[in-house]
Amino acid sequence: MVLERKANSMKDKLMTAAEAAALIEDGIHLGVGAGMTMNPMPVVRELIKKGIKGLTLTPVLTGGYVADLLIGAGCVETVQFPQIVLDEFGLAPNFRRKVERGELKLLETI
Repeated sequence: MVLERKANSMKDKLMTAAEAAALIEDGIHLGVGAGMTMNPMPVVRELIKKGIKGLTLTPVLTGGYVADLLIGAGCVETVQFPQIVLDEFGLAPNFRRKVERGELKLLETI
């Protein structure tokens, strides 16, 4: 996730996970890191606690743990993806369940 606040110094750009999550509103298009790495988990947890809804989620490369968590928490409406897996741990169960129930809009890419 890329969040930037206009500021004069590096210190002005630092924020808590809750402050970063507060910048994300219902219904936005959100990019997350690849697979099981490169994700700000404290911000993801704050989004889930906040009850964010209607996200369009675009994972970089493949969606993994973060995508599956946000999907399972009901935060995601649409997923734009080449694949959603938990790397060596197999399929992403929340993603699969929501797809099988027809609860996600899918924009598959290659």
